[in-house]
Amino acid sequence: MTTYHSLTGFQRDLLEAITAVDDEPYGLALKDYLDDRYADPINHSRLYQNLSQLAELGLLSPEPLDERTNAYRLTDAGRTVLYRHARDLQAVCPPDALRSGRRRQ
Repeated sequence: MTTYHSLTGFQRDLLEAITAVDDEPYGLALKDYLDDRYADPINHSRLYQNLSQLAELGLLSPEPLDERTNAYRLTDAGRTVLYRHARDLQAVCPPDALRSGRRRQ
């Protein structure tokens, strides 16, 4: 079974981006989302190679929007990987961390 920590950092960010984009999670929307968060622009080849690898791992599913464009959806396995990580983070963060922005000391 694939775990969150067996993925590359970029692949982890892609899983999060798929759930976070406001519009359809298609390649260029994901690229725009990640470009806003990365210091350097995301290379198209890197993006689509990693999307393909995540699909091969069964973590996401490409769904055609038109002849040239796919939207990407997390599979049940992809959601499980992402949600387990969120649960793990929640377990080590104090309950008020998200409300107050306070850091744990």
